[in-house]
Amino acid sequence: MAALEQNVNLAGTSQSRLELLLERDDLWRGDALHSVAGVDTGFAGLNQHLFNGGWPPSGLCELFQSSEGVGELSVLLPLIAKIIPSNPLKTTAIEGGAWVSFVAPKHIIYPESLSMQGIDVSRLLWIDTADRKEQLWALEQILTSGASPLVLCWLDKLSVTEARRLQLASEKGTSLCVCYLPQSALQQAHPVQLRLLLNRVGATSQGADLSTNVSIIKRRGGWPVADFELPLLPPFMTQSFAFDAIVMPAAASMANDNNVLQGPWSA
Repeated sequence: MAALEQNVNLAGTSQSRLELLLERDDLWRGDALHSVAGVDTGFAGLNQHLFNGGWPPSGLCELFQSSEGVGELSVLLPLIAKIIPSNPLKTTAIEGGAWVSFVAPKHIIYPESLSMQGIDVSRLLWIDTADRKEQLWALEQILTSGASPLVLCWLDKLSVTEARRLQLASEKGTSLCVCYLPQSALQQAHPVQLRLLLNRVGATSQGADLSTNVSIIKRRGGWPVADFELPLLPPFMTQSFAFDAIVMPAAASMANDNNVLQGPWSA
């Protein structure tokens, strides 16, 4: 009987110690949701798979792609339009003349296309340098300043130490840094908020890739999820493909009509 009472007392003591341990602020519980809400991505299908329903408010995220043109920039267009909208009356998440920065992009950004997405291109900051040290220096300065809530950068590689410095700079300036990296860097374990891999989905009957396969490699504070498809084409391009599917067959039949004069563009 005494032994039974002793076991009960020990169990009660252990439970009390466990409850005290779970009350610690520096202990993360796998089934506990973080209090900070995510930033809306503009894609409902992506929000439901990201922890806290959106992009992290700050920190470093890594984005990998199987090839170019799989929606690597389109996935961020709604967020860019939210930060620097072309319509000044539009409600924004960031006030006070924010900037969106592009550091060492692989290709020239097409401003007219961004304007069509409701983005104020005059608030875009483009850092074009091929020197790796200058790229990292510019990134750290921009992120720390807090003047640019969103920074997109294209790097050929990233070490663990460099990732940690960019993560700390992002947290200090409360900025979100999205780093585009080659797939070879997937094997490295970086202390980042989020890691995404984008792959091309097979072409549709109209010959257009209308969806992108998304793999969430890592999401801080959440469990792994299955891959999913996400339509990333801008609305006007989706409508254009649908229009072509209707108009092109009719145009082809008219071109074969002997009563129709064909211009110099015809074969």
